[in-house]
Amino acid sequence: LKCGSRFRGSLPSPAGTSMAALPRLHSAYAVEQAILGEKSKVVCLRVGEEFEPDCIRMDEVLREAVGIVEGACSIYAVDKQEVPECVQEFQVIEPMATLFFFRGKMLPLDLGAGGRQKGITWVVSGRQEFIELVEAVCRGAQQGRDFIVAPKDYSMSFRY
Repeated sequence: LKCGSRFRGSLPSPAGTSMAALPRLHSAYAVEQAILGEKSKVVCLRVGEEFEPDCIRMDEVLREAVGIVEGACSIYAVDKQEVPECVQEFQVIEPMATLFFFRGKMLPLDLGAGGRQKGITWVVSGRQEFIELVEAVCRGAQQGRDFIVAPKDYSMSFRY
């Protein structure tokens, strides 16, 4: 199984077309089912407060990418206030975190400088950057890696 072959490409959407809606998970049970139920694709959860500015911007990036990565990655939004169990379970202390899972297991990320982070806690610069991150996560997950090396070094850009 090759993740790269599951991407549709990165052509821009024609002007005026609506982006795919980002599925939302409204309960701890729904989150658990999304993570544990997916056996062949990576699961990406954006955990945060729905009206927080970074969440709004990240959701826009995710909506732009969802149609491209849907064969390799299922993307969901989870509101921290609606599903507080996620905050506790995944130890999300930041206003927003984007987490990756494969076969029920969280995939830590090496975002530069060798440290392992549970996910990214900032808005990526755009659709292409997110697609490249998903491709790296898929490759690492398929190879059975314990952590995923990000395709970009974020250590100097963001203080995590």
